Amino acid sequence: MLGVEVSTGFVASLVKEAAGGLEGFMEELRRLLRETKVIHVDETPDQVRTDTWYFHVVASELYTYLFASSTRAKTAPDEAGVLLDFRGTMVHDRLRMYWNYDKATHAICNAHILRDLDGVAAVASQEPWASGMKALLLEMNDAAHDARAAGRSRLGRRKLEGFLERYDSLVDAGLGVNPEPPAGLKRDYLERKSYNLVCALCELKTEATRFAKDLRVPFTNNDAERPLRMAKLHKKVSGCFQADDHARHFAAIRSYLGTAAKHGVGALEVLGLLFRGDAWMPPART
Repeated sequence: MLGVEVSTGFVASLVKEAAGGLEGFMEELRRLLRETKVIHVDETPDQVRTDTWYFHVVASELYTYLFASSTRAKTAPDEAGVLLDFRGTMVHDRLRMYWNYDKATHAICNAHILRDLDGVAAVASQEPWASGMKALLLEMNDAAHDARAAGRSRLGRRKLEGFLERYDSLVDAGLGVNPEPPAGLKRDYLERKSYNLVCALCELKTEATRFAKDLRVPFTNNDAERPLRMAKLHKKVSGCFQADDHARHFAAIRSYLGTAAKHGVGALEVLGLLFRGDAWMPPART
């Protein structure tokens, strides 16, 4: 910006200094997320030296929290310090470990479901129910958007009941075209894919349709996927971090900048405050 040449070591020292000034911010961020009504969670791999690490994210409309860990397992989000005590609604992609947070209410990402339905619908015998379910979910999402735009907090009772009845009928149709194979035979790959999806939609009906019952809950998990894009870009461009702390520093700084952006505060402004020893703090939602 100023035309001054600086060394790589100098830049690295600034990253360490910045992350070191964010302890108070990160603690407040964790507290605010624990008290948020709806959060989104996800994870993505990166590399530290030759080891696979993971960035775990907890995000909401106003807050972004990234946490770097050497494991994808539940011990990582436990250590991150939000999910164990979270009692709101958690939106995720059905990864098994998230179901272990039983204090939370769960909702699943329907963008993932739509992609799975597209894959299943490519099989002629599965196309009617899979395409029908995709159309229904999109129609329900449109109705939810319309209700929010009209200032309503929920769908009409009859409209919602009609959607859920159609959902049940499509699940029944999906189960009907995925019968148990004859004795001694097993399902092939495509048959397993179809059967597993319709079973998931049957078992997770409440979580798959929560967006239509609680209009605070989005249809997708995009609020978790967006904060991870910079981590994915880092992996693509830089390849790896050279030390554990480098990944942790990256996570802290991206949490700070991402949260500030959600409040309409520019990166240069909050970085200036940070290096003056007065880190910007995220306001509580009123």
